[in-house]
Amino acid sequence: MYPRHSRIRHRLRHGAAVLTAATLLGAGTVQADALLHYVDDEGLESQILVRGDIVRMELNEAISGTSGYMLFDARNDQLTVVDDQEQTYTALTREVMDQQMRAMTDMVSDLRRQMEHLPPEVREQLEQQLGIGTEGFEADIRTRATGREQTIGDFVCDEYEVLVSGEAQSTVCVAEPEALGLGREDFATLGALMERLYELSLSALEAGGPMASQMGASLLPRVDGIPLEVSERDGITTRLAGISSDELSPQLFTVPDRYESRDLF
Repeated sequence: MYPRHSRIRHRLRHGAAVLTAATLLGAGTVQADALLHYVDDEGLESQILVRGDIVRMELNEAISGTSGYMLFDARNDQLTVVDDQEQTYTALTREVMDQQMRAMTDMVSDLRRQMEHLPPEVREQLEQQLGIGTEGFEADIRTRATGREQTIGDFVCDEYEVLVSGEAQSTVCVAEPEALGLGREDFATLGALMERLYELSLSALEAGGPMASQMGASLLPRVDGIPLEVSERDGITTRLAGISSDELSPQLFTVPDRYESRDLF
């Protein structure tokens, strides 16, 4: 079984990958309920729910065998990861995440120093086994229109590449929210969450090590529209499979009273 902090990092990476398929620019304060349903090419289904100032992302994971969800409250920039299997929740404040980034960076630096005098082939094997091979760097993140259009379901979208230091890492095909019957003002909260996950992924890339490999691949700046499809380079493709504006139960956006608080470390 994954150590707890490793499972949470995996959940954040998966959440970021799903959210790239729902990254919306929005201005305004009027918000309505919305449910976005996604399916990737391995058959994994995910949902993002929006109600007022709170976003809920389903985080069911085949790798770790766990299930749960993440809540984001735009009023206080709070991320909370909920584990339904263990019936626990972990509040990920900026201070907690910054602490983990520093601890991870220090750990990777120590391990690299200890392995400096090993033969290159042994060092490379250990780096792969320990997940510390990725070097940190100051990332330059941009999007670039390809000029191509795709038809996905009943909708037409425009294709963009996501460039990390000039190299394409993923492609995203976006449509106007109005084309799907959604108003841009409905998704200011979702945009705030994307900003937070983008910050975390960018910090992971710059730190290097396991966080870079787990979260950095999902890095995506906010784009103007609703992505109908996101394809990681040599990786997973995620598509919008359904959308609804029906009213959602407030209970979906809370942590059950019986769940216990857990620290990240």
